[in-house]
Amino acid sequence: MVSSDKYAVVDKVIAQRYSSDFSIPYELAQILAARFPSYSEAKRFLFPNVANLHDPWSIPDMGKAVDEIVASIKGNECILIYCHDDPDGYTSASIMYKTLIDLTKGQDERIFLYPVVREKDGYILNPDVLKRYQEQGVRLLITVDFGISSMENFRIASELGLKLVVCDHHETKLSDFPAPAVDPKRPDSQYPFRELAGVGVSFKLAQCLYQRALNLNAAEFYSLKRDFFPLLMLGTISDRVVLLDENRIFSSYGLSVFNRFDEPWIKYFKRDDEVDTFLIRREIIPTIGSAAYVDPNLGVEVFLCRDFERVSEILGVLEDMNKERKRGVDELLNAVISAAKFFPQLVVSIVPFSKQHYLGSVAARLRARYKKTAVLIGLKDAKCFGELRSNTVDLFKMLDRFRSLFIDFGGHCKAAGFTMSETNLDRFVDGVVGYISNDDLPVKLEEEPGLNAQPIFFLERTKINLLQPLTPFGEGNPPPLLTDRTNIYTIDDRLNIIEKEIDGKP
Repeated sequence: MVSSDKYAVVDKVIAQRYSSDFSIPYELAQILAARFPSYSEAKRFLFPNVANLHDPWSIPDMGKAVDEIVASIKGNECILIYCHDDPDGYTSASIMYKTLIDLTKGQDERIFLYPVVREKDGYILNPDVLKRYQEQGVRLLITVDFGISSMENFRIASELGLKLVVCDHHETKLSDFPAPAVDPKRPDSQYPFRELAGVGVSFKLAQCLYQRALNLNAAEFYSLKRDFFPLLMLGTISDRVVLLDENRIFSSYGLSVFNRFDEPWIKYFKRDDEVDTFLIRREIIPTIGSAAYVDPNLGVEVFLCRDFERVSEILGVLEDMNKERKRGVDELLNAVISAAKFFPQLVVSIVPFSKQHYLGSVAARLRARYKKTAVLIGLKDAKCFGELRSNTVDLFKMLDRFRSLFIDFGGHCKAAGFTMSETNLDRFVDGVVGYISNDDLPVKLEEEPGLNAQPIFFLERTKINLLQPLTPFGEGNPPPLLTDRTNIYTIDDRLNIIEKEIDGKP
């Protein structure tokens, strides 16, 4: 029997109002009232609508970026889109590519795409790659889901004589850039929602380009470019950003559009049945992400190709690679655990280098396994390739403290990476141990509450379907902790029941 003192304390007046005004069961209204005491926030959450998306022009440098790109289009210049090598990067690049093809009236010979090869390119622009595209006539470089974390990117583009527009969502401490840098996370940003994925920022830039070049208002853009929303949904969910506000709209509306569209990549995954976010997370995102292990170009081609047979061929290759990747991650995890050193709030493991993306996946599993900040470092050719994951330490700001040690670095508050000379390894590890062990940690995130700290809501298991409007779950919107008065349980996106333990008891 679950003690009643563990039940969530809910304002009954607010819950009753939500139940009445929103025409929802009282049990659902209670959860909504506990999470969103503000009526307007609760309504926006429960009824995600593209009409509630924010005006993109308040993102820093948006006007400058649009001016630069439109001038390049009018000048018949060639443009290179340079993107990160993951599903967020691939979807960001696909939206920007589709936009530029539209605005250049189908002149695909003028628009180039380059997804980074992380083991070769690292976290900054590769000058050799840029020179290769310059020889093909490129004059403007647009980075998507990439670029803002290092001023080296601006220097490299400038020294090569390339015009640059950065479209990114990664963290930065700077507000002054030598070229347009569109990012809602800039400290000078007035944009009302800073937690967009890279694909969300790319979408916002695309919206402004269509408005400037074709005079489309927001409603017209959302209607005419519905094919952008499945990409928005996929990139947003893949990047594990907060699934509230605009990200919830992208995820919810994008999934509904996905199930009404028959583009080749969508048709392949639907297989005559509707797709849900459970399948998106478990199958589609890992499959697309596997392009980084084969050829990152496939991660973009799969979204742009109109030939179903070619798309099927690509996805077949990626599905096989995804299976191989899972085996590789499992094998690497065992080696990483054997080499791990443990500290009160930190686990550090240094191993021979494996594939770059294996490191990120294993670092995430270390964090989950030991409930500590995880630092995983692969060694190869006198270089260190680091991947970090944390729920409590702002990793980007921590790495910024040690930026002088790195060749390059980048990331978010909870996931980051770097490249570094092996000669700096001991200094880095000692520095991180000291930084995280400091009781007065300079930058500490709010720790995610454990089960004992989470509110519990009473709900009979036979009524579980009434919680469907809460999905998709994710950061900022976790699945609720529930009880039938005897046991504790929770749910996943398919409303499958997952038994839980609390206070060490089932």
